[in-house]
Amino acid sequence: MDTINSRVNDTATPFDRFGHPIDSSVGYARGKILASPLEESKRRQQAMRLIRNRALASGMGSFYNFTGLHRNYAVEADQIALAEEWTGQAVYWDELVELAREHFGGKAEHDVAVFNRATAGIVAACMALVKRESVVLSVTPGSRSHPSISRGATLAGAGLVEVSSLAKVEECLSRAQVSLIVVTGVSSELEVMDEDLLMQVIGRGSQRRIPTFIDDAYGARLRPIIYGQPRSLETGADLCITSCDKAGMDGPRAGLMAGRRDLLDRVLARASELGLEARAPLSLGVYGSLRKFDPEVLRREVQLGGRIHAQLSAHFGREKVRKLGLGATIPEDVAWELVQSVRQASGPLRVVPAEVTAGIGMYWLERYGIITVNALGQPGARVSLRFKPDPGELERFGGVPALIRAIEDGVRYVAERASSVEDMRRLILGD
Repeated sequence: MDTINSRVNDTATPFDRFGHPIDSSVGYARGKILASPLEESKRRQQAMRLIRNRALASGMGSFYNFTGLHRNYAVEADQIALAEEWTGQAVYWDELVELAREHFGGKAEHDVAVFNRATAGIVAACMALVKRESVVLSVTPGSRSHPSISRGATLAGAGLVEVSSLAKVEECLSRAQVSLIVVTGVSSELEVMDEDLLMQVIGRGSQRRIPTFIDDAYGARLRPIIYGQPRSLETGADLCITSCDKAGMDGPRAGLMAGRRDLLDRVLARASELGLEARAPLSLGVYGSLRKFDPEVLRREVQLGGRIHAQLSAHFGREKVRKLGLGATIPEDVAWELVQSVRQASGPLRVVPAEVTAGIGMYWLERYGIITVNALGQPGARVSLRFKPDPGELERFGGVPALIRAIEDGVRYVAERASSVEDMRRLILGD
């Protein structure tokens, strides 16, 4: 097995269904418009310009967040003084640690750290714990792992082996020098890892004294609250991390990590060298979010997601809409087919599926004020059309019927332009 800067994925194929080559670093095909992370960054910059124009014309209340990501700052006015860098954190830190241990099912021997993003914590963990020319074993519930795991392995000078079955885990452990096992509890497409597989993988790592790390961005709350699985540290994992803007948490965007003190010390030290740790104001926001976390909020989001999926499926067809734990998604290849089906022009589309969904997201932002990852996501973010609004946002927008009309309008709008790379470039990048 070639383990240096290599990637083995037993779930991916090199081409999508339409023959477009897939970029394995992100899991989707790139086209002439979104050819690299640079163009994806330019797409986000254009989205910010659209937001500014709309905000000036119609106000901040004209936007509708359908991402399912809550990036609020849960700090009361009388707590602002605690955001001070030198002394503020000392006042609330012990309580933050206790709240985080409860959140993850940790014990007194577990320590806690906050990072400026979950990605930052994952990269720091790889760079601190992974030996050069070894392997990071990434175990997922079927889809690819988060790009930060691949990037962290590369920065550590290691290879990445990505699998989704116990047999493949054991094969890798028997053939490669594995220095870190990363388990994705719930994928960004909200696929949930089977509890038996999760526990067996953690057990295999413990038997071989290989550190185990759960990427529980969504799963720290979805798995125990909705699916009845153990909390992150109750699995026996050495480390875990969650995103503070996902699955019922109110924000801000930050990574909350907990686990073995000896390992976490190394991770935090590396993160501090690279500027990946959270500064005091961000940590204060995480503290506020932990204090106000209510599992009932997550349960309501899951119930709403079921209703969205049912109504979208009834309208577009069950084969075109996939159920998420917190909503519904139209995969990018299905969106590509929907655009193709309503086009008046003959001949093939000139854009790849990721560019179709980016175009729809940009149109929604300008026309309706709908906030999506397709328009505003960071390079490498998922490119399917995902609908995960909270109940208040969906009602304010007009309910699922209004959402269906917006979907159809977005598909039609892009279909009218998808024969021209230049027209689609203007839509996506503003060029």
